[in-house]
Amino acid sequence: MPAAKPAPKTSLFSALQSQAIQNNETNDCAVKAIAIATNSDYQTVLDLMNKAGRQRGKGTPWHIIWETLSHLDFQANKVDVRREFIDNYPKGHQILKSVTTHHPDRFNKVWANGKTYLMCTKAHILAVVNGVNHDWTRGSARPAWAVYEVSPK
Repeated sequence: MPAAKPAPKTSLFSALQSQAIQNNETNDCAVKAIAIATNSDYQTVLDLMNKAGRQRGKGTPWHIIWETLSHLDFQANKVDVRREFIDNYPKGHQILKSVTTHHPDRFNKVWANGKTYLMCTKAHILAVVNGVNHDWTRGSARPAWAVYEVSPK
């Protein structure tokens, strides 16, 4: 049996990736995740993060992510992934210990709840909006160490 094809990247992520290339940006996952999670323009988020001290080509410190969300009038609250997701997975999957970047596709009925999340994996952050992972990690199984629900203040 052939291996499953990875899920396609969303057109929204592809558009942001094009803007990153135009800006000669790398390591800008936080910029893309916040832009997607808040439905903001890439350039606006990039400018806010740069003003807050983000360094081109380097990972974004958490205080800059929180400050940018606040400037955009959003907040992020940590989610108990067991209660929010895993306990609602089909029987047999409720024994899982954590969620991964593949879960929004695999368990879409649970994740497609109308909410927006920031999912944090090792050295990476991405946005999940109404059950869709808008990132290059879509289709891979990278474990999340934290998930935050993003909402307007």
